[in-house]
Amino acid sequence: MNIPHDHVIANGPEGLTQVLDDLFEKSKCDPTFVKKDYYVLYQLGNQKSLILVDTTKQPFRFWHYDFMGRPATIVVKEAIEKFLWEKCGERERVLKELNERH
Repeated sequence: MNIPHDHVIANGPEGLTQVLDDLFEKSKCDPTFVKKDYYVLYQLGNQKSLILVDTTKQPFRFWHYDFMGRPATIVVKEAIEKFLWEKCGERERVLKELNERH
C-alpha cells in the first residue's frame, strides 16, 4: 500500500492521542478542515499501520490498515475508544441513552 504524502506520523499511543486531539481541535475551528480525510501513519516498534480519519461527521470514523495484515492492536483500539468517549461525545450519548431507558 502506498502511504499518502499528506500523512501525519504518530509514534505510540501517546502520539496517536495527540494527533487525534489536534485533528479534533482543528475541526472545531475551521469548517474547510473537515471536508477531507486525514491519514495517520501509526508506528510502535516494528508495527506500522495507516489509519484513515474521516472528520466529516461526529463522531469521527476510522479505518485501519496494518502493513503486515494484522488487525488493529488493543493499544490502537483503546486510544481511539478513549478519544471517541472523551472528545467526540460518546460518553454523553451513552448517558443520554441510559437515562432514556429508565
